[in-house]
Amino acid sequence: MDIFTVPDPNDPNMGYAYLVMILVFIAASFSVYRLKKASKRTKTKSEPKAYDMYEPESKPDRKD
Repeated sequence: MDIFTVPDPNDPNMGYAYLVMILVFIAASFSVYRLKKASKRTKTKSEPKAYDMYEPESKPDRKD
């Protein structure tokens, strides 16, 4: 079984098959481009946030 089949050149509807293959390729390349761009954006934004350290207020001990 072939994973990728090329349309038969003798088929009268061959142009439609090639057109669909081109559109699928364009959509896939656009999706990969967008995913790479989003991946780069998240890498640059993933810097750790600096938090100020503080000590909690001490509460008096209750003994009942």
